[in-house]
Amino acid sequence: MAREANAKIQHYVPQYYLRGFVNERRQLYVVDRPRAKFFRVPTNKVAGELYFNLVTIGGVNPFAVEEALSEMEGKIAPVLERVISTRSLGDESDRNAIMNLIASVTLRNPMQRAAVGEIYRGAGQLAAGAGLETEEKYAEFVAAVEAEGQPAPTYEEMKGWFEKEPELFRPPPPPKEFNILVELRWHDPLVKLYEGRKWQMLVASDDSGGFVTSDHPVCLRWIDDQNHGETSPGFAVPGTEVIFPLSQRLALLGRFDGNESVVRAEKETVARINSLLIGNCHRQVYGRDALFSYKRGPKGEIGSGAHLDKDETFLAGGKDDESGKVVAFRNE
Repeated sequence: MAREANAKIQHYVPQYYLRGFVNERRQLYVVDRPRAKFFRVPTNKVAGELYFNLVTIGGVNPFAVEEALSEMEGKIAPVLERVISTRSLGDESDRNAIMNLIASVTLRNPMQRAAVGEIYRGAGQLAAGAGLETEEKYAEFVAAVEAEGQPAPTYEEMKGWFEKEPELFRPPPPPKEFNILVELRWHDPLVKLYEGRKWQMLVASDDSGGFVTSDHPVCLRWIDDQNHGETSPGFAVPGTEVIFPLSQRLALLGRFDGNESVVRAEKETVARINSLLIGNCHRQVYGRDALFSYKRGPKGEIGSGAHLDKDETFLAGGKDDESGKVVAFRNE
């Protein structure tokens, strides 16, 4: 009963952040990829899931993570407003707060949890295969099973199953608490990596329609735009950049080299960045209105946000949640 009384949608993209993209009626223009439609709603209606941060471990406050995030919001929300107003990360404490915001939304979202889950399951499958390399190794497993009074298949039977249906040896996705521990473990190291980047602040021109954001707003990519095959960019890897929209008018672009500056972004540049942000989304794109621009089609012509819900390339990107856009955090 107590748990039901405290049930609520817990947001993985903070509402105080999304308010930088609302219109005069305090609503977001949402393009929903799975449903191929657009609509306008307040910030509390998007980018959240029921019990997303709930912890179900005995003796632990189930809302401890959510309460910690609320405390973080109290510290970061006024800083975000100030940075947007001053267009500066010159103050060290303000800079640290923004880096904490970016790290939080990088790690704590459904796409990242899915990526971590796949790593976990893949490691379990590899461990199962390693245990079948020799009969001696398998004998250790048999001894453990039989000690619990359970029968064990023969080595030949188990080896045959693994070769024919290796997917059967993949463990189920990890519990939510495992993901939360990973997020807590990597938060501070990721903040340090972000602080080590040089951040340009891009100011969208008046005729550009402004920047969009999404339910997966941190875009990590290779700078050279080349196909790196199966090699995914890492947050500590040179030759990468991080794009994070701060508001409809401002976006941050972080690299390990170069200088920090405030740069005016014309419509062409804003459209290119919006295309990257749109392609990086999980399910939904958020903007102030339908007037944002983005690059579309094989010729890279500039399209209007009013047509995004009918853009075949955008809609096709949502048909496979394991399309390669999920980038697991790695620090080497």
